[in-house]
Amino acid sequence: MTVRQAHHAQRVVEAFKQKLSQSGIDHVGDQHFKELELLIESALSAVMVDELEKVADKADKFAGELRDNAENFRD
Repeated sequence: MTVRQAHHAQRVVEAFKQKLSQSGIDHVGDQHFKELELLIESALSAVMVDELEKVADKADKFAGELRDNAENFRD
C-alpha cells in the first residue's frame, strides 16, 4: 500500500466517523475502524491494479501498432 492510499483510507474512515454519534463510535471501537481502513486500502489497491493492467494492455497494443507501422514504412 502506498502512503497516499493509507492517507486516503484514513480520511474516508474519519469522514465516516463524523456521521456517527459518539456512542456509535464507542460501540464500533478503534480496532474495527482500523480494520475498515485496511479494507479501504485493499479496495483502492485492487482498483489501481486493474487500471494499471488496462493501461499496460493499451501500451502493448500501441507498441504493436507502432512496430507494424515502422515495418511497413521501411518496405
